[in-house]
Amino acid sequence: MRAGRRAAVGRWTGAAVVFAWALLGLLWAQVILLPNALLPPTSVAELLGEVPSSTQPERFILMLFKETSLLLTAFSLLGVLLAALVYRGGARRSSLLAAGLCAVAAAASLAPAAQAWKVASAEDVSLSLPGYFAGPAFAGEHPPETVTYASPGGEALEADVWRPPDEGAATAADDSGDRPAVIVVHGGGWRSGERGDFPLWNTWFANQGYVVFDIDYRLSPPPTWKQAPADVGCAVGWVKENAARYHVDPEQVVLMGRSAGAHLALLSAYTRHSVPEPGCGARYPHDTGVAAVVAFYPPTDLARLSSQGYLVGMDRFMGGTPKSVPGRYRDLSPISHVDPHDPPTFLAHGGDDRIVPPEQSGLLAGRLREAGVPHQLVELPWANHTFDFRWGGWGSQITRSTLQDFLEVHLAAPRGARDHPSPQDQ
Repeated sequence: MRAGRRAAVGRWTGAAVVFAWALLGLLWAQVILLPNALLPPTSVAELLGEVPSSTQPERFILMLFKETSLLLTAFSLLGVLLAALVYRGGARRSSLLAAGLCAVAAAASLAPAAQAWKVASAEDVSLSLPGYFAGPAFAGEHPPETVTYASPGGEALEADVWRPPDEGAATAADDSGDRPAVIVVHGGGWRSGERGDFPLWNTWFANQGYVVFDIDYRLSPPPTWKQAPADVGCAVGWVKENAARYHVDPEQVVLMGRSAGAHLALLSAYTRHSVPEPGCGARYPHDTGVAAVVAFYPPTDLARLSSQGYLVGMDRFMGGTPKSVPGRYRDLSPISHVDPHDPPTFLAHGGDDRIVPPEQSGLLAGRLREAGVPHQLVELPWANHTFDFRWGGWGSQITRSTLQDFLEVHLAAPRGARDHPSPQDQ
């Protein structure tokens, strides 16, 4: 009698565990599939990894759940195995139901992977399953040098400089300064964020032979619609004037930005007439032309974004609404400045981006196509804002490969790229 009671308790306990397992899998799956999913508490974000200051915890959770969807596959398959064990223990109905729910979660978890493989095939990119399970972003073995490139109004604007690993040996033999440079502009809605949010990308660029300058710029409030673009232009001028110091080819400077930083990078690359304020460290700051510009999930039409309810608080950066200062919104939109003389442009955008909708990159790509400007738009249907923070994710793998090819086409091949494999290959 007592043995039968213990067996019954064991069956119910096993059934409860496997059913709870299946429900957790379904909760994870609905985050991947549903547009308005139920998210866990934002405190969970800190357990999942370091949240970059340029995004919000709930957005970070959403991105991370999608970019690690294969973990749900493994979780769900383990749930099926547990259900099989419970079935053998006698709890047959509950175990079959739990196994079915786990199978549904497993199928849902494969949706991002299926979309990624389709995009990778179209872009001729080889995806790496071991690379997918690589660890989180890290700063690398060689910490950057920090320099001040401007002091407008007494506020120090700094840049972290990431050099190629072999620079000492290379530059000792060659003083021609033939390395390309990448100037990185961080995101954060023009009001937050900081340089160094994506350190492994900086390390990766340096390993490819680029000198990386990850810069500050003035944030709002107060309104910095005039100051922030001027700071980016100042940084470009400063890098060019200090090209010999860093062994950089001033004709091979690339601007790269994410989100609000992508907006500023595009604006600086397309207008080429930023007027830095007193305090810019460049003696000739008007030389802001670049060889290429890279923009991840960029705002490109500010008035349209505002009318659609995106980027709430943009008016604090702009110093007014589209109704009160319509000309400012038009002039600060990169799509207003597209012409045939613009530099080659690389765009990457997630199709499930709920902070800056993917149509913003599509609009710009259309204008660039009409103007005959060399460009490439990489669309990632499953991906969210800041998808590239997940180093091993499908979005990061695809954009790294396509971006590397794009820059090799539009710049001279950077020396050292073949000598130093990227972290994903190590």
